Amino acid sequence: MAHRETSYFIGDKMAVDKLQELQEQRNTLAAEIKTLGDSQDSWGAEERERWDVVNAEYDSIIESQAATQQQLDVSARLDAISEERQKSEWQAKRNDEPQPITDDTKSKALVAWCRFQSGQDVTDDLYAAAKRCGVDPRKAFFEIDYREAGKYNANGFGGEFRAQSTTAAAGGYTIPEGFSNELERALLAFGGPRRVSRVLRTASGNDIPWPTVNDTSNKGAILAENTQVSEQDVVYGSVTLNAYKYSSKLIRVSAELMQDSAFNLGAEIGSMIGERLGRITAEHFTTGTGSSQPEGIVTGSTLGVTAASATAITMDELIDLLASVDPAYQDSSSAGFMMHNSVKSAVRKLKDSNNQYLWQPGLTSDAPDMLLGKPVVVNQEMASSIATGEKTVLFGDFSKFLIRDAGGVKLARMDERYRDYDQTGFVAFSRHDSVLLDAGTNPIKHLIQA
Repeated sequence: MAHRETSYFIGDKMAVDKLQELQEQRNTLAAEIKTLGDSQDSWGAEERERWDVVNAEYDSIIESQAATQQQLDVSARLDAISEERQKSEWQAKRNDEPQPITDDTKSKALVAWCRFQSGQDVTDDLYAAAKRCGVDPRKAFFEIDYREAGKYNANGFGGEFRAQSTTAAAGGYTIPEGFSNELERALLAFGGPRRVSRVLRTASGNDIPWPTVNDTSNKGAILAENTQVSEQDVVYGSVTLNAYKYSSKLIRVSAELMQDSAFNLGAEIGSMIGERLGRITAEHFTTGTGSSQPEGIVTGSTLGVTAASATAITMDELIDLLASVDPAYQDSSSAGFMMHNSVKSAVRKLKDSNNQYLWQPGLTSDAPDMLLGKPVVVNQEMASSIATGEKTVLFGDFSKFLIRDAGGVKLARMDERYRDYDQTGFVAFSRHDSVLLDAGTNPIKHLIQA
């Protein structure tokens, strides 16, 4: 145990050192981007090529910083799991009371179910993990029997998942936490709006009317002595959140992978499913029509500024876009810009009247780039080119964009369809919706090219 803790410490220090090194590289590239931008009027082919290379390297550094930070987060979780195991072992020596479940136990429960369903041997430790988690490997669907799990666990395994609103009674098929963590990370990788929006998780998928109210046109009044107050009604409205069903499409896993004890099945399937669901939901959360699919953040936004050019964005237009949003939303901690990475590359060239760049690089690894003092969110589902009719930039309060996740992810296996390949098929289903909460005050606006 001591050796493992030491290796975590060394790995953490290396990751911290790498973050510092990446930040130094990021600062160097940011300086070169500004230097190139200063001479853009005299660019030749070589300078234009270098501009594209430096911007690509800068964006790659940001991605590396995020990955390294994730490594540190994983290490912290491993340290916590190691400490939990030590406590569990110590507790087991003292008495036979139920012990807390670790992520490792939950992962083993999933492996036990997968192996049994594909006709493979299930070891005693995997069976024991499944029993502790309330999982019956013989069932066609992976699900939790909370009453059974409660007999063996001190931390209320069922209660932990009820907090995530994925109960069997509500029709969900609960997935181990390790799977859920991988799924969440993969969804965020393609997140766009999900990174900054408000996410509502519900146990079921019934329609949810969400009330809205706009009282901004009403004011109080001076009242003379002994005069009755006048009435002014408040007009309410509502938007409805649905739950559209999505599928990961079928994923095939070979028997060799499931037999390999070193293979983290929960992480692998979670990553693949998360990427697939992340791609389609990111598209719909951005440009969805709102008819038979979620309403995208671009679709729900209102016109803020029409650019003078079909192929360029100016400093004044970005300032006007920011100013077109009510100050109540401008000053929100959730306010910011959103654009495609290619558009952000063009915006990096813009300067203000003092010859200072509007774009300011983040000074630390976890700090976003800033534009006019507001963070910039990259959404690869937005328009990638500056062309006629394209809504290239959003600005507003992103907390007013609501994403709904209805229930948990339901994972099913198909063991007969690909048995001649000695493979097992997995398919996952999830339900989502999104809508912009706009009571008439237009919290998010867009810039559109002429």
